[in-house]
Amino acid sequence: MTDPAPPTPAALPWPAVKALFDELLDLPAAEREPSLARSSQPPAVRAEVRVLLALHDAEERSAAPFLSQPPVLLAGLGEPGVDRRGQRLGPWQLDSLLGRGGMAEVWAAHRADGAYDTQVAVKLLRPGVGNAAVLARFAGEQRILARLEHPHIARLLDADHASDGTPYFVMEHVPGRPIDVACAGRPLREVLALFLQLTDAVAFAHRHLLVHRDLKPGNVLVVDDEAGPGRVKLLDFGIAKALDPLEATDSALTQAGERPLTPHYASPEQVRGEPVGTATDVYSLGVVLYELLTGQRPYGASATGAREVLQAVLQAEPRPPAQTLPPGDARARSLRGDLGRIVMKALARPVDERYASVDALAADLRAWLDGRPVSARPPSAAYLLRRFLARHRLPVAVSALALLALLGALVALLHQVHETRAAQALAERRFAQARALSQRLLFDHHDKIVNLAGALPAREALLADARGYLDTLTAEVGDDAKLARELAETHFRIAALQGETFSPSQERLDAAEASLEQALRLQPLYLGQAGLDPAALPPAVDMWLSRSLLHTRRGRLQPALHALQQAQPLAERMRQALGDTQAVVSRLATLEGRLGLVKAGAASLASLGRVDEAEPHYARSTALMERLVAREPAVAEWQHQLAWAVGNQQVVLLLQGRWAEALAAAERALALRRSAAAARPDDHHLRYQALVYQLRLGSSLAYAGQHERARRELDEVDAATRQLASAEPANRSLQRDLAIFQVVRGRSAALAGRLADAMAHLDTALRTLPAAQGGDFLVTHWHVEALLWRARARGALATADATGPAAQGRVHALTDGLPGALADADAAAQLIAATPRDADNAARAWAVGQIEDERAAVLQRTGRSAEAAAARAAAEATWAGRKPALFSVGVKGRP
Repeated sequence: MTDPAPPTPAALPWPAVKALFDELLDLPAAEREPSLARSSQPPAVRAEVRVLLALHDAEERSAAPFLSQPPVLLAGLGEPGVDRRGQRLGPWQLDSLLGRGGMAEVWAAHRADGAYDTQVAVKLLRPGVGNAAVLARFAGEQRILARLEHPHIARLLDADHASDGTPYFVMEHVPGRPIDVACAGRPLREVLALFLQLTDAVAFAHRHLLVHRDLKPGNVLVVDDEAGPGRVKLLDFGIAKALDPLEATDSALTQAGERPLTPHYASPEQVRGEPVGTATDVYSLGVVLYELLTGQRPYGASATGAREVLQAVLQAEPRPPAQTLPPGDARARSLRGDLGRIVMKALARPVDERYASVDALAADLRAWLDGRPVSARPPSAAYLLRRFLARHRLPVAVSALALLALLGALVALLHQVHETRAAQALAERRFAQARALSQRLLFDHHDKIVNLAGALPAREALLADARGYLDTLTAEVGDDAKLARELAETHFRIAALQGETFSPSQERLDAAEASLEQALRLQPLYLGQAGLDPAALPPAVDMWLSRSLLHTRRGRLQPALHALQQAQPLAERMRQALGDTQAVVSRLATLEGRLGLVKAGAASLASLGRVDEAEPHYARSTALMERLVAREPAVAEWQHQLAWAVGNQQVVLLLQGRWAEALAAAERALALRRSAAAARPDDHHLRYQALVYQLRLGSSLAYAGQHERARRELDEVDAATRQLASAEPANRSLQRDLAIFQVVRGRSAALAGRLADAMAHLDTALRTLPAAQGGDFLVTHWHVEALLWRARARGALATADATGPAAQGRVHALTDGLPGALADADAAAQLIAATPRDADNAARAWAVGQIEDERAAVLQRTGRSAEAAAARAAAEATWAGRKPALFSVGVKGRP
């Protein structure tokens, strides 16, 4: 006699089902049924385990030839189902069927409870589908979507069960077209721009240990966007595979006897039923890219059924993409070169011959778009030279002429060295000419490539060679003021390369400080000389400005002020010598702005916290920058610098809680930065700084309560910054900022009450933030900020209604509740305690005050009233009645 049919899936005790299934799975097949009959578990549990065991046995039998057990083909709408139009699922009402697969249906729906008006897509299990494996897969997709917060992945909005126990989840509705349809007829660069959005989304999923396994045009929609080629949204993680061993041990995640795939886009290892990994998605992306570029699939075009397609995947060789197009086609010419090699490398049948990651595939496509060498082609010297020449025709031509002149001068010098004493004067003149040429090569040509994408290694090599050459002359400086200046300015450029905080750098603060000290030690050897070239004064001022910023970065405020005081007489001397030139006004404005930063800068930098004293400096800085733009409104550099001055004023407005004024300042600063970047489209640094100011705007919007717009701005920044970073792997300051941006996104999500999103961003930030170098207050602050906001999110999640409609309540597994919140606050306290105890550093005190406030709140909620009172007293003593308004804004909806 068999057990009765199981109840609805929602009613089954799944831990008991799993435990009994695991217990019986270890027994020989003949002993399982008798042991199952003797089990004390309820009949419903035994019935479900019997089904699982049968499915498991079927899967074992299917391990033979790859075609003996047909895969599940993910296409079509399947059988007709129940008409659910008009049905209410919590606050959502179903409108029309969008699609139906073997496991689930997707319905268009709208918010029906009046809370707000929005269109969504609701995915729910089909009627009659409810064994443990299917339920586990459906729940797995829900968990996956809860983890994936990316501008190019459709978002999870809600999840629950219908009144009949059917599970469902609610996703962002994407009113777009499949990517193959959207790309038809588009220019090649627009097609690749859309495809790169897709690779960013897939790479993001891989970083979260998930393989999609069903990448195809139908799962990639493009939403039209007037500002660009469109926005890609990746859908359907229904058969995604977890790479995390902690998540992949549940045998119910894959139905027995099934290998879910779409034939035309499946990888060979999927077809053979072998284990899949990130290389599977790389292959499917290769198929999609082939189709987007040629309008054809790489194989199986003439197949009459799925079996023939799968055989083609394993046996046929795809034609090179250029051969599928007419010989005179412009796109065919592009595909005959590096672009075609990229496509074929992604489609390599052996896994180890494909790209090692989606990021590597995307990096090659971006390299092709930029005219740089690609890894899909062997890096011969001739090939690398051709790519470099094509990319930098003008700088190379200029540098080549300078180098030829330098070589000619050196040859002449060597010849003259062997001449008679009568020619010694001529040899010395030739040496001076060679030295002058080398200086032009260093300062002129180095400075022209500073802001080119990927120029950091070239700058490092060029400066290292120059430094080696000039260091040999250090002992001969004597009273040679010109040589002392050359050495000082060389060391200054090296210091910027090593550790300039807000420009491309290697983030080597100790090395940067040492180089800057060498430069400053040389200044007296030439600044005090009669007949000094006035052009030496602006760089001399810049050196002291940089010294002040490095001191500030490490929380040394009095030395930072001293450095600015050293710069002031030099700046006045510069003004007297050069007049009211643009270069002079720029330095004077920067000096005022730096004085303001030391007195009351952003909370991420050490400052004295004297907001009232800082405001006049910022006002003078902005007024001077306005003069620069008024004189030369089309010059990108002046717009860029004016944006910096306006942004400094915005910092003060935020500290004071003047949200509307702060937003207006942020909007203006961003417009200026974007105008500067548009004026110099090849300037990588200006493009990046525009994104930094878009991030500032998004953060300010979040503080002002404009959460949806804040989210859009920050999502755009994240995607665009990752694209820029892929071209700058050596730029450690940019890699640092990518992690900092995650803190800002997490903080903004917490301010909006999107606690699950906040946790995901903050977890990512804490994994990727670099270790703080000794005394680095900037990086330490962002570690503290991430821990503090994660503590706040955890505390709010701990009290969220785990059974209500809010999505964050059901993502309770993301947090350890109040104990986790207290642990984060304590960790933040330890980090800030390890920073230098400079009594002048208000930013440090602000961090301590926020941490103690948070500890007091958590301790009070856990019943530890005495400890809470002590923490509250510590916070009040720290604030001393001077708590900036910025730090009174907290998590939305938190008690």
